[in-house]
Amino acid sequence: MTFFVILLSLMLFLIVFVIAPAFVFYHSIFGRRKVLPLDDERLYKPGIEPFKERMLSDLAVLKKVGFKRVSIIAKDGVTLCADLYDRGADKTALMVHGYNADPYVNLVSPARWLYDNGFNLLVIYHRAHSYSGGDRSGMGLLEQDDVASWIEYLEDRDGSQQILLYGASMGGSALAYLSDRMTDDHVKGVMIDSGYISTERQLLHDVRRMHLPVLKLLIPLIGWICKRDIHVDIREKTTDHLKKAKKPILFFHTENDPTVDLSEGQENCNACSSRKQMVITKGEGHMTAFLSDEPLVTNAMKDFIHQHFI
Repeated sequence: MTFFVILLSLMLFLIVFVIAPAFVFYHSIFGRRKVLPLDDERLYKPGIEPFKERMLSDLAVLKKVGFKRVSIIAKDGVTLCADLYDRGADKTALMVHGYNADPYVNLVSPARWLYDNGFNLLVIYHRAHSYSGGDRSGMGLLEQDDVASWIEYLEDRDGSQQILLYGASMGGSALAYLSDRMTDDHVKGVMIDSGYISTERQLLHDVRRMHLPVLKLLIPLIGWICKRDIHVDIREKTTDHLKKAKKPILFFHTENDPTVDLSEGQENCNACSSRKQMVITKGEGHMTAFLSDEPLVTNAMKDFIHQHFI
């Protein structure tokens, strides 16, 4: 009887203090995101507050230009949405935002700059975010295939398009995961701002940053849940794909990024086997390289575009 009492107590302990918290943590990370648009007065993100006025101005310009909301069906049946700004150009920038954010919160200023410099824009909404369907985010692991589907959409829409891929944070990691499968001639180059190396490493960094070391013990179990629920391995590294990258890549990172450490960006760049360049800006924000030193970043972007686009 004593043995069964001990066994039952152990099972209850594991359920209450390990298994249940792991499922809660999993759903809080990979579940559908409730995000606020850039111009919602309730939105507050410390990293972008110094640049908010500029970002809202850029958003107003894009709103005045106008866009068409378009959609595709992902390979697993999820409906994905995007905003298409068509200026009739022969080149399009596919803008890939970060985790738990409206795309314009991450990308409005580089998007406006690219539009002003002759690009059409396709600003996508990740699965489980905003207007897109789906109830699970993939932290870049599912999204890499969604980006591939958007590339196919652009090619089918206009076979003469030259495509630039621009991704921030999770969006940048999605592009890095896809980098060894980018064989289509339409894709001319990639820009990655503050991409992380793996979901597992990013989760470990986040629990340290939030001073919640006990959650570190749950990450292997969360990885097990991911494999069975959304069929991804959170240990998969962007660097393993970048070692076989097919397209030139321009990397950006702020010097003191609190969310994705600069060392992650440097490791990604070092692993990249294709033509590459890394631009490091002064500052402490996440995904704010463009705004923290616009002359430095835009000069690098101009050179990159001049080299790789007709």
